[in-house]
This record gives sequence, structure tokens and C-alpha cells, in this order.
Amino acid sequence: KQWYQRRVRGRVKDGNFQLPPHLLNHVGATVLAEKVSSVTREEAGGYKVTTPTSSLSYDAVVLATPLHDADITLDSPVPLPAFQRTIATFVEGKLRELVKGEENPSDILTTVSPHAPFFSSIGTKGTAESGASIYKVFSSSPLTSAQLESLFSDMKDVRVVDWHAYPDYNVSAPLPSFQLAPGLYHLNAIEQAASAIEMSCIGGKNVANLAWAFLSGREGPVSGEGLCEGTVQKEEL
Repeated sequence: KQWYQRRVRGRVKDGNFQLPPHLLNHVGATVLAEKVSSVTREEAGGYKVTTPTSSLSYDAVVLATPLHDADITLDSPVPLPAFQRTIATFVEGKLRELVKGEENPSDILTTVSPHAPFFSSIGTKGTAESGASIYKVFSSSPLTSAQLESLFSDMKDVRVVDWHAYPDYNVSAPLPSFQLAPGLYHLNAIEQAASAIEMSCIGGKNVANLAWAFLSGREGPVSGEGLCEGTVQKEEL
């Protein structure tokens, strides 16, 4: 049974993790390396953002983090979906021939079926200093030594990240609003449609438009035109 498909896609050289710091540097944001414990509405307007060491006031706040495990107290609870457990296993080694007589594709995606293997996907992530390739394997449960050995030979290093990466999707569930309250926005609301860094970029543009319209006193639909007009002080927590 052919339980994989070939896929060609674009990549950010050396990893998507470089996007946030480059964007912060591009807009000139001030980064405060503290954990936010609460965001509450102030009587005079705006929001108070509280951290373990300080409380700061802002005209508008964007929550750019998944709220299901952020432990941030808000004035009103936000309905959140359940998230799927995902095991990301990074392997420095050589990928075995998975289908006899066929060259392995650069990215391997499986389907949900009785014939599906014990992993969800395998993708190349780069090259280690040793010259060996680095692969990322997604699975719904931790991989055993026997399972790893069935996929790879000459394994030099294995690292595991166990996290709740994606919402538990339900096609009948309504999509949430980016706006939690006037001047308070949740970028990650878009994850309930699809979860990927490209979707986060779309969510970021929507939230930026909404925040700009709120701060400039505009109402109704807005576009990106004029988004950079004026001066807005930005801080990232």
C-alpha cells in the first residue's frame, strides 16, 4: 500500500525560527523578556499587562501565543478547543529505504487509514556538523527504539519534543474572532482554521489591521493601506 505522498514546498533557509527575531528587529520593537501573568481592562481605557516584576499600561494588546497553555489571566474566559498531542523526534542519521525499490522523497506524509504506519510524517531539517542528515518525525505517541531502528540506520543523536501542537479540528466548530474585546486581540485564533507559520502570518496581518483601525478610531472593514502611517510605540513581551 502507498501510504505516503511526495510534496515540494518552500523553506526558510536554516529554519522558520528565524522569522520572529528578524521581524522584531525590522519593526524596532522593544523586547521585555518576561512572562505575562494577566491582561486586564483599566477603568480609564486601555489594558494593564502584569508580569512577575511589573505592571505596564497599553492602549491595545495583541496576544500572540496559544492560550491553552499560556497561563494568562484575562477579564473573561476565552473558549478554547482541545489540542492534539504531537511528538516531534529529531534524528541525526540515515533514513532507510521505506518503500522497496523507490527513492525516499524529501518529505513523507501519511494518511489516516488501517494501513498507515506508526508515524505521521518525516521531513528533512538540515545537515549536522558530522555531515549526517537531520530528520524530523511526527507521531502521536513516543517512538520506541525498535521503531526508530526500523526507520534509520547510523543514528548519532535523537532528541524528542513532546507538545500539544495543533487544535483537535472539528469542521462544524465555528471559527473564533481575532478580537476578544475592543483593543484586545488574539492572533492565534486562526489556528482553529489551520495551524502553520504561514497561517500565523495571515493572522498577524488581520490583527495588525484591526489594531490599527482601533487605535486610529476607524470603524468597519480595513485593508493594509496606510498601515504604517504615523508612529506607534511597540513592545513585545
